[in-house]
Amino acid sequence: MGNISSEVRDLLIKYHGDTKLAMKEEPELKYFLALSVTRENVLEWFEFKEGASLLEVGSGCGALTGLYSRRVKEVTVLDEDSEDLEVNRLRHEACGNICYVKGSLDTYEGGLFDYVVMAGSLKMPYEAQINRAKSLLKPGGTLIVAVDNRLGLKYKSGVKPDEACLFKNELTELLCGSSDGKNGTLTYYYPMPDYRLPVTIYSDEYLPVKGELAHAVLAYDYPEYIRFDPGKFYDEICEAGVFETFANSFLAIWSSYEED
Repeated sequence: MGNISSEVRDLLIKYHGDTKLAMKEEPELKYFLALSVTRENVLEWFEFKEGASLLEVGSGCGALTGLYSRRVKEVTVLDEDSEDLEVNRLRHEACGNICYVKGSLDTYEGGLFDYVVMAGSLKMPYEAQINRAKSLLKPGGTLIVAVDNRLGLKYKSGVKPDEACLFKNELTELLCGSSDGKNGTLTYYYPMPDYRLPVTIYSDEYLPVKGELAHAVLAYDYPEYIRFDPGKFYDEICEAGVFETFANSFLAIWSSYEED
């Protein structure tokens, strides 16, 4: 989609911060992805601890920052892009619990957090990034990572994935096999159609069955012409019990053990 921060900033100014009106008057997919409240579905259900602190690594246009601000006590937005930070500040200027920091995980020198969230912001070198993110967690803290699946059906149809696009076993190894010395538990969720605009979120405890996705695949960014029926394909993978292999995105939640 490219960086559209300056365009989103102009929309926020033009429509006085009314994102619903902006999307109605400027009905382009890139603006919908940047402004839609549907973006929050990826973690709206998650039970954040009361009074917690959270580090958001890479915020884009702030689609998730408002959710974090409402759910935890303190939010720190860490972003290398000055325009993204400017848009985020403008979008959430009424929130008094957000601190904006220009920089990266490599250069950040702040304190520790209860949560570190990397939703679409994981980048190479992956292991170093994950280890650095873990190092910023308090004892018992939680690292949340959302990435595209290299075997995701939509990406096999021609949709361009994020730069960080991993197999599930690769992500598992990064989160559980890294050399940071910390132990923890890992839980997977599968946002559909993906982590950007999730309508339904499945888990290993509840996976879709045959017929559940046949007519419910939100193909908002599929190519105009594809050579197979996504609904039929999902029927087949659900029947075969391999939905997790072909889900479009992973939402991985790694929680460290409390230190005694």
